[in-house]
Amino acid sequence: MLRSSCVVTSALALLSFTVLAQNPRSSPTQTLTQDSNDWPMYNHDVLGTRFNSAETTLTRDSVRRLKIKWIFPTNGDVYATPSVVNGIVYAGDTSGRFYALTSSGILLWETSGSASIKFGPITASALVTDQMVIFGDQAGFIYGLDRNEGTLVWSNQPNPDGSSAIFSSPILANGQAVVGISSFETPSALSTFRGSVVSLDPNTGQQNWQRYLIEGSGSGAGVWSTPTYDATTDTVYVTTANNHSPPATETSDAFVALKGKDGTIVWKNQRVPNDIGDIKADIGDSPQVYTISSGGKTRRVIGAGEKQTGEYWVLDAATGELAGSIQAVPSCEGSEGLFADSAINENDGVVFVNGVNCKVPSHPPFIPPTGAVIALKSDASKKLWEFTSFFAPVLSGVAVANGVLYFNASGLFSILYALDAETGLMLGGVLTSGGISGPAVSHGQIYFGTGAKFASGVATPTGIVAIGL
Repeated sequence: MLRSSCVVTSALALLSFTVLAQNPRSSPTQTLTQDSNDWPMYNHDVLGTRFNSAETTLTRDSVRRLKIKWIFPTNGDVYATPSVVNGIVYAGDTSGRFYALTSSGILLWETSGSASIKFGPITASALVTDQMVIFGDQAGFIYGLDRNEGTLVWSNQPNPDGSSAIFSSPILANGQAVVGISSFETPSALSTFRGSVVSLDPNTGQQNWQRYLIEGSGSGAGVWSTPTYDATTDTVYVTTANNHSPPATETSDAFVALKGKDGTIVWKNQRVPNDIGDIKADIGDSPQVYTISSGGKTRRVIGAGEKQTGEYWVLDAATGELAGSIQAVPSCEGSEGLFADSAINENDGVVFVNGVNCKVPSHPPFIPPTGAVIALKSDASKKLWEFTSFFAPVLSGVAVANGVLYFNASGLFSILYALDAETGLMLGGVLTSGGISGPAVSHGQIYFGTGAKFASGVATPTGIVAIGL
């Protein structure tokens, strides 16, 4: 049912894209909020830190009093980390509806598309600029909405393959909306999908460039993760999934660096070779960009974790050479390992990774996997502490603000945890309904989504939730 509805949605959107793009509004350069206490995209910023450096209301002491401030019911599961800009909260759901709410939970606008274009299931976060709200759906389309009214301005399907889907969230890189393309395709000898990264004009949705990660024969290497961007070198970084059919390519299960201006591949570093859908070593964690220090010298690096092996890797940002690695969680067949999405507090030189400890026996759905959140030295040389979430995997992104680490444990009923980022000790927690949405921290409140049916088949209450003091 989902696949057929996505095909219908895709056809309608493809017919309408030309009409929308032929009538663009004026095209000023779009910008991001200058308030670092906002959360304008999935990972908070283009470096992928998931770190709010400006938060002051929520502290190590005050989070002991956290409580639910409001719940806005939605039609479907909310898996995305909500985006928050100027006191407005933006998120979509798996029913194909998108919402804009005030920080008090009052609906400003709601949309499912237009008369001719209907959104497919939305699981990725939105990029919010000064003018637009940009996101993708499970039908493989990317949309641009007017930020004030929620009206559809443009639509684009970057990859016409019928199985394509957007799990990646867009970022604003060099003034353009950049997003990764993945798919629902089942690996087989007949697979045709090729993963890619696309850059779109945020005003019109017209394509600047699209870089397919497989040239010639082969399939797969989808980009499930959200790209990151280093403006100082105009470099976009992505991580990729496994191949779907032979031959195995060096761009699968890999880190890839691309030039922001044209998508040219600068370097690639494959971490798990010869994975044609049997190892399933997808890298779903976004490649965070940060700096490490060693011997009085600094080095720009990127880091990300992988779900099958449970390793966290650090690579030189300029060359792609391996700079360090650590086994953060055990490696087990079929494990979610380090899932998505880690965070970095570069001020303290600490990376926070999350996922599953597969050494604790589980028998889903009755005995869910056990989750883990681990603090690492940013050069991957040492574990600093580990927090265990028994029988509740941590599949949401984590967030860091003012010395506190937040995450959502993804059981049938979840707990939004607040840990001391320095020690890993629990400071507070709030019981919520199930889901895998990661938190966004903005101006004294924590926002995330609920709902688990789309992923697990087990229905739980769906909505957008705000937690505060």
